[in-house]
Amino acid sequence: MDYKLERSKRKTLAVTVKDGKVIVKAPLKLSIPYIEDFLAEKALWITKKVREYNAKTAALAPIMNGSSALYHGMVLPIVPTACAKAVINGSVVHLPIKCDTPEKRDKAIANMYKKLALSELSDKLYRISAAVGIHYASFALTNAKTQWGNCDGMCDIRLNWRLIMLDDELVYYVMIHELCHTVHHDHSYDFWKLVQKYVPNYKAVKNRLKNFSVLTSLYR
Repeated sequence: MDYKLERSKRKTLAVTVKDGKVIVKAPLKLSIPYIEDFLAEKALWITKKVREYNAKTAALAPIMNGSSALYHGMVLPIVPTACAKAVINGSVVHLPIKCDTPEKRDKAIANMYKKLALSELSDKLYRISAAVGIHYASFALTNAKTQWGNCDGMCDIRLNWRLIMLDDELVYYVMIHELCHTVHHDHSYDFWKLVQKYVPNYKAVKNRLKNFSVLTSLYR
């Protein structure tokens, strides 16, 4: 089994699967045979997590390989054209011809998303907040690696700009989730009851959102 070994001054042995890769965190002097015996015991769990990641990335292959972009849940082909910056026109993303490397392409697409997200997500959060009667202190975009949103103790809401890629149902759920955190700053029973008031099928939506978790690793 291929894995990345990270040693530190820790007391326990742990294994995680991140972006389809197996990462082992171990104490400084723990032997390799002991580590590999541990991995053998966790083999079924590791295989399951790797397969789950591969399934997600396969479903989003055009997005992950950069041939298409996702906008409001719609897959739009990326077409190089004589334009100054990446822009969505109809059902196509026009990409400047000069963006001829994956790095330049990703930067151009990310800049396009951020500009759209700043106006669209801000407006949508404001309208949802007004509609449900739950208010927040401030809004800003974030480039979080694992979270779609966050609400701190001061009721400041931060939303991952990649939300602009997801469909309305998923975006609505994330925004309701964070708005409910302005009332309950935890994941208690009362918190989830409040979420359910506005998203009755929140469990199904929450599970569907997991299918898009790989997107938070894009455009970095």
